[in-house]
Amino acid sequence: MHLIISSRSDPASLSMLNYLTEKYTFTEKNGVMNHGDFDLLIIEDRHIFHDMSLSGRYDYAVVLSRHSSAANIRSLTAHPTGNFGPTADLGGKPRTINISCPVVMSGTLRRMMELYSGDKFEVTFEATHHGPLFDIPNYYVEIGTTENEWNDPDALRVTVDSVMNPDIRKYDNFVGVGGGHYAPKIKQYFRENSVNIGHIISKHDHDALEPWEIDMAVKKTPGCKGFIMDRKGTRGAVRDMIKKYADENSLELISI
Repeated sequence: MHLIISSRSDPASLSMLNYLTEKYTFTEKNGVMNHGDFDLLIIEDRHIFHDMSLSGRYDYAVVLSRHSSAANIRSLTAHPTGNFGPTADLGGKPRTINISCPVVMSGTLRRMMELYSGDKFEVTFEATHHGPLFDIPNYYVEIGTTENEWNDPDALRVTVDSVMNPDIRKYDNFVGVGGGHYAPKIKQYFRENSVNIGHIISKHDHDALEPWEIDMAVKKTPGCKGFIMDRKGTRGAVRDMIKKYADENSLELISI
C-alpha cells in the first residue's frame, strides 16, 4: 500500500487534494480513506514539520505540496526529502536524510513530462531538501510558485494524475550530485537516458558536506548503482570525495 499525504495548511496541497478526491473515488476502509493501492492522510498542520512513523504500514509515501521560489519560477517538481549540511530550517534534522524513492519518484516525474506539453511550467527535479522525518521511502510533488499556479487546472491534472499513475521503469538507481537547486543537467540526463534518480546533492550543500553524508545518500537511495555528477556544477572537494567513494565501493560514476 502507498500513502498520499495532504495538508490543509498548504493551499496548493489543498487544491491537489480537491482534484484528487473529485477525480478518484476514495471510500472509507478500516477507518482510512482508500482508492485501490492508495490510502489518503489529511493533516491540519504544515507537512514539512509533521514527522511520521509509518514503517510496516506503507511501502512509500508521497506528499502533495506547494513550491515557493524567490525567482518566481513556475514549476512542477518532484524531490527527495531530508537535509545535507548543518541546518534544518524547514523541518527534519541537520545532516539527516530520509530513504528516497527513486523508482516511483522518477516514474512520477517521467509521467509529468509525458502529460505536460505547455510552456508555462518547468517540469523538473529539485535537490534533496527539507523535512519532515519519515521512516519509509518518500518523496514530494509540488506546484510552484504563487496562488495562480497552485490552482492551475493543468498543473493539478499533471501532478495528481502522475502520482496516481507513475511511469515505473526498472532502471538502475543513482544519486545525483551537483548543479543548482533544480539540477538541470541531471534532469536532462534523466530525460534522455534509462535511469532513475534518488537523492540529489545540490552544489549549495557542497561547502559543508561531510564525506559520510555521501555514504548516507547512497545507503538511503535503494539499490543505488552509483552517481550521476554534474562535473562543472560540483565543488572540487566534493568531486574528489565522490570519485574516491565510487572507486572504493565499486560504484558507477557518470560525469556529465
